[in-house]
Amino acid sequence: MARKSKLIFLLLSIIIARCANQLPPGGGEVDKVSPQILEVFPLNGAINYKGDYFEITFSEYVEKRSAQEAIFISPPIGKGVEYDWSGRTLSVYFKDTLKENTTYTITIGADVADLNNHNKMEEPFTFAFSTGSQVDNGTIAGKVYDDEPVGVMVFAYKHLNDEPDPTNQKPDYISQVGKNGKYTLLGLGLGKYDLFAFKDRLRDFKYARNEDEYGVQFKEIILSTEKNKIENVDFFLTIEDTLPPSISNVRMNDANHLLVEFTEPVDSSKISVSNFYIYDSTAQKQRVPKYFFKGSARDKQFFIGIADSLIPQNNYYLVSEKIIDRSGNLSGREETQFSVKTEKDTVVPSVSKIIGQYQENKIDYDEPVVTVKFDDGVELNDIEKKIVVEDSKKIFVPFDVKRKDDAEFDIRIGTNLKQKTDYELKIDLRDIKDASGNKRDTVYESKFTTASELDFSGVSGNVVNSEDSANTFVVLKSVPPEKNIYKQKVKSNKTFSMKKIVPGKYLLWSFIDSNNDSVYSYGSVKPFKQAEKFTFYPDTLNLRARWPVGEIILNQD
Repeated sequence: MARKSKLIFLLLSIIIARCANQLPPGGGEVDKVSPQILEVFPLNGAINYKGDYFEITFSEYVEKRSAQEAIFISPPIGKGVEYDWSGRTLSVYFKDTLKENTTYTITIGADVADLNNHNKMEEPFTFAFSTGSQVDNGTIAGKVYDDEPVGVMVFAYKHLNDEPDPTNQKPDYISQVGKNGKYTLLGLGLGKYDLFAFKDRLRDFKYARNEDEYGVQFKEIILSTEKNKIENVDFFLTIEDTLPPSISNVRMNDANHLLVEFTEPVDSSKISVSNFYIYDSTAQKQRVPKYFFKGSARDKQFFIGIADSLIPQNNYYLVSEKIIDRSGNLSGREETQFSVKTEKDTVVPSVSKIIGQYQENKIDYDEPVVTVKFDDGVELNDIEKKIVVEDSKKIFVPFDVKRKDDAEFDIRIGTNLKQKTDYELKIDLRDIKDASGNKRDTVYESKFTTASELDFSGVSGNVVNSEDSANTFVVLKSVPPEKNIYKQKVKSNKTFSMKKIVPGKYLLWSFIDSNNDSVYSYGSVKPFKQAEKFTFYPDTLNLRARWPVGEIILNQD
């Protein structure tokens, strides 16, 4: 009898284990199909709805939590909702009585993921119903232009008397964008609206300054009986930075180098060794560093070169002041303690890179610039006297030097160069020393080659708008991971022509520079200020060498 009971228990265990582990059959193709919504209840456009719930049926099993967190109800339900699952169908029950004669919009965001392979929905799904005799049919649609738009929230506020405050006020209507960046707000009543796009990282339906990327509408939005559908309410995203940078860590790599890490990227073009000094609190003395440079440091990190020897038993602080970030925020005085290392730097400094302006390190022939990078901070005073640039006939080529930091500088050639031609660069290293006095007793020699007009592509066309085009710019931006950007002001006849474009895939857009600063303005959340109007060309341009693309039409109306 005992043996029979054990056998029954074993069979039941096997059956339960098989039921619990519902895995896809091995050897098949990987599931890449996104979940879809097959049906909803009540139907889109339903009127006189008296129910206390709505239902969503998915095409496959989805992660319950991802679905529940992706549901947005507009206007919001005061006491919240409850969820009940039956297979692939989700029932959402209202814990509060719905308002009379009100249109409710339900948005299921693109964050819903399937249970099998975590595939997410391609785009949000929205439907609307009314507790009254008619459904508000106002619609606002557009696109968020961002490298990673998935999950971006679009908040709409019904404009009453005061401008909205998204830092404290939850939106009246919510939508979310999918992989293609598109969104739609349905079931809107007539009136004026203020729209924002946010990467709402806390998912609290509020804007967190310095944390959430934001976008602001670029035009007035008024839904009326004559015009109850407004399209192309598009957004660019940026981040508001009002915090000054600070130092997060200081580490001594050897007796002659400090590695300094900041809390955010800083504007190194406006920072030098004069922004720092080393304070010996034991001896109550200050020491001035010798070099400040990027070198091989990672993002947000820089090196400081030190000539003086530090005493291991003493307490040292790196004192910094007036460090500026890329948004123009300026730091105050800051002291950061570090531990001393005594191992002296004995490595001889070298030229680590010669960088051209184009692929294969080729140099432009009209405005040639050669970038030189050392692997350590070095003495660059009078560096132009140690450099020679020659053509193949040993004829001197004029130039000037612009320092970037204490290990990097640009050689700017003062004349046009021949296309597809080799030139020689020589740097006398014999008097170029690092902080510990190391130097290389040699002359560095390298060749660089100019590009040819046959290496490039181009794009030209017209901008169509009813406004004055005197302040219109066209921008050509390469598709990631490439980082090429070209900008040109549109001519008085509303044409543009960009030449010498590095081949590749590009996105083309234009903006109206309403504040005349030649830079696109993103607007602001608080105080509310509209962004500058922009328009994207609908297709990705595949620009090939020797094959410029013409007759492009950018319609801003």
